Amino acid sequence: MAAATEIQLSLKVVMVKESNKVLYAEIDSNFADVLLSFLTLPLGTIVRLLIKHYGNNAPILGSLNSLYASLLNLDSSHFSSEAGKLMLLNPRNSLETECRKLKLQIDDTPPVQYFVCGNWTCASMYYSVKCLCPNSANTMTRTDLEIEEQSDDESVFTEKTSSFLLLDNLQIRTNTLASFFQILKSNGIKDTNALEERTLIVGLKEVNLCNIELLVFLPPLCFITFVFFIYICSHQIMELLKGSLLSKTPITDMVHLISSATATCNERKEFSACYFLPESKRRKQISSDSKRITVKVLVQKSTNRFLLTEACKDFIDLLFSLLDIPLGRVQSLLGSNTCLGSINNLFWSMRNLELLKHIKRIDSLMEPKIPPHYLSLHQVFSLDKKSSPLIYKQQDSNRVKSFGSASPGSGYTQMKMIDPKGEDGFVKGPTTFMVSDDMVVSPTSSTFILKTLNHLKIPIHDVEEKEVEVGLEEALSILKASLTSICALSEGLKPFLK
Repeated sequence: MAAATEIQLSLKVVMVKESNKVLYAEIDSNFADVLLSFLTLPLGTIVRLLIKHYGNNAPILGSLNSLYASLLNLDSSHFSSEAGKLMLLNPRNSLETECRKLKLQIDDTPPVQYFVCGNWTCASMYYSVKCLCPNSANTMTRTDLEIEEQSDDESVFTEKTSSFLLLDNLQIRTNTLASFFQILKSNGIKDTNALEERTLIVGLKEVNLCNIELLVFLPPLCFITFVFFIYICSHQIMELLKGSLLSKTPITDMVHLISSATATCNERKEFSACYFLPESKRRKQISSDSKRITVKVLVQKSTNRFLLTEACKDFIDLLFSLLDIPLGRVQSLLGSNTCLGSINNLFWSMRNLELLKHIKRIDSLMEPKIPPHYLSLHQVFSLDKKSSPLIYKQQDSNRVKSFGSASPGSGYTQMKMIDPKGEDGFVKGPTTFMVSDDMVVSPTSSTFILKTLNHLKIPIHDVEEKEVEVGLEEALSILKASLTSICALSEGLKPFLK
């Protein structure tokens, strides 16, 4: 990944002087590519990046932070393999080949590496994988992979010559006169002297703030006079990612370096007011053969409050697998009604017919696939899996190649790709697990239940056990609640209690 001191992106931001809010930003294809790449990031990667960058001040994304922390802290003995746990902690991006071309790469996940067994018959995309081939020493070693087919196209998601207007709520418009005047009209701007322009230089590495103010005198016939402020700011791409999830004005926040990590109570209530999909949309996504998982729920009788949920490995697999779903696929699953900041607007912008000729790989952005081996047997969502690469060993040598869609021809033997998580899912049974309302997962323990009841000061007579069947509809509800609520199971499952 190139250092921000070497590669930086700039955008022109037009602001309303009186309110000091962003009206729109003029961005090129490089910046648009970075912005659209947010949709390719798995939820677990987003949580990990925000925690790594902000530390103790990391924003709380509903119950995803606590779910990720419990995954990290859960002993590896509860997983089918160590590699499976590492896969969940570091979910891969199915579009990582394209994202490697970004001018600014926000995702620090290392590139894919390939490993082969001692017999040169099995291969894996993940480390810590054990091979069961005879006389292979049960280990796999890293190897260099030659890829025959590589695209020479340097563009990522947008055409290189394209230019866009980005609204403060992350709507993208084509950079045309019609779009410009429509933005002015819709915001009630009648006098262009009320506007000012700022040029923002964006990078990932921290640099010093440069206090440069340039007054630009335009020709007398120009009806707009702008004041240019050049800011060289630190970490603004991370601010933009955070703002896209938590703020309705992420560009204004980025310009002012306003932290959106702690949304107000009113904002949280506003987000939580729209958890569930409309009935008609939910029914369209539910099939009669949808997998169903039974869980037991401890509920406080007097308040109907969720206390703890007891479940087997299939439900825990489902919860941990939420971290593998790319943000764009989450938007698609929930009908772009996630109640997250402004990311919904970015997602829906791609349906604008005017943008179709400027944006590539729209299907991959709106419904990104899941990387190979990440789909568990206990998955209830309608997710598409990216196929594993076909790896071939050249006969009479130790050269390993991938030919993409081409035929390898004679002289090559296809290698077997190993599923690192095991055939039965990520989590190992028959242990049952307790899940708190904010999706902290731990092995079932009677002492933990007692401590929970004592901490909440709830008497035994006020507790009852109920059962919930979790299928696609319930899983979608949990997914949606997990994005914005620290009571994800209550919000997600309460409507389905028997």
